[in-house]
Amino acid sequence: MKLAFLLLAALCAGSAPKLQAAIEGVIDTRVAGASQELIVVNQQLWYLTASGKIIIYNTQGGKQTIPSVQAVIARHIANDGKDVIAQMGTKLQRWNSSTSTWQELGVLPVPVFALAANSEHRVYAITPKGVWDISQNTFHLPTSSPNSQIRPGKAFSAPDTYFMDAQDNLWLGYGYGEWGGNIFTYSTKASQFVALNFNNFPITLSPIKSFFQLKKEVGVSSGLQHMMNNGAIATFHHFSAQAVYSSDKDIDITSQESRWKSINELPYIGPATYEAESEQIYFYANKGVFKGKAGSDLSKLRNWQLVFTPKLHWRNGQRDAVGSPMNVLKMLSLGGGKLALLTQDDGVGIWDGTSFRLLP
Repeated sequence: MKLAFLLLAALCAGSAPKLQAAIEGVIDTRVAGASQELIVVNQQLWYLTASGKIIIYNTQGGKQTIPSVQAVIARHIANDGKDVIAQMGTKLQRWNSSTSTWQELGVLPVPVFALAANSEHRVYAITPKGVWDISQNTFHLPTSSPNSQIRPGKAFSAPDTYFMDAQDNLWLGYGYGEWGGNIFTYSTKASQFVALNFNNFPITLSPIKSFFQLKKEVGVSSGLQHMMNNGAIATFHHFSAQAVYSSDKDIDITSQESRWKSINELPYIGPATYEAESEQIYFYANKGVFKGKAGSDLSKLRNWQLVFTPKLHWRNGQRDAVGSPMNVLKMLSLGGGKLALLTQDDGVGIWDGTSFRLLP
C-alpha cells in the first residue's frame, strides 16, 4: 500500500520518466574531485575535505599537525589497519603510521569512487568497472540486483556508503530515493559477490545510509524523505537480514487521528554506528541522535533514547524524491559515549558525552 502511494505521488509530481530511467539502470559514472570522508586512525580523526586537504583532530576536537599529511592533496582516504591508503591524483599511496611517511603503491588508471583495504592489507577500489582487486588486477560486477526495480547495469555508479567488515566483506550501499536502495556485498576472501537474504527488510523502499560493525553482525541504516519520513535499522548475520527498527511498523493505527499523528512523528534516519563497550547502537535522524541497547526490543522509537539534537543546515531538494537530502553523511563511535559526525554542509562535529560542537 505504501509503495502504491509513493508511485502515485511520483506520477503526480511528474517524475514518471525518472522511474523509467531507474528501472532501466541508467547510472551516473561521473567522478568529481575529492569526496568528503571521515575515518578514525589510531585514536585520531582524519577528515578529508571537499578541497582535498586532510585535517586531523584528536578525539577532543583539537587539531593535530602531521607534516607529511598536511602537505598532501588527496581524493580518497581509507583505513588500512593502523595505516592509511589514499588516492593522490592518479597515484595510490599508503601512509605508514610508524614512520609517518608515504609509500607509492601504484597508479590508478581508472576513475575511482572509493578505496578500501581488508585485514590482509589488500587494497580494493570501487570504480565504474566494478570492484577492482588491485593486487590481482581484476574487476568484479554483480550479475543481479536485489532491488527488483533496478536492472543490473554494465557499470557501477558511486555508492552512497561503503564498509569493509570484520570478515573482509566489502559492503556497498545505494539509494535511489523513492525507488528504494540496493546492497551489494563482495567477499574479498572468495573474490565474488555474496547473495543476501533480505527477509523482512524492504530493500525496494530503503535507500541505504550506512553500515556498521556489531559483535557478530553487520548493521545497516536506511532512510527516505518523500512526502513523509521513513527509516529503518537492520542487522545482517551470515548475510541474512533481521529488522531492528522500521518506521513502517511504528504507526499507531488505533484511530485515524493517532495514525496521522504518529506518521508525522516518524524519523528520517541517516547514518548509524555501534559502540562495542556499551553495546549501544546510535543513529542520526531529523529529530536528533538516538541510542538503544543492541539485542533489546528497539522496534518502537519510544524504546530508543534521544541523546542530543545538533543544529545543522539542511538543503532543499533531492534528485529522486520530494524532500531534503540527508544532512549527516557519516557517524563514528569514538568510545566512552563520544561520537563524530560528518555533515553535508557543516564539516565535522563531535559529541563529547555532554555537548556537541562543530570543529574549526
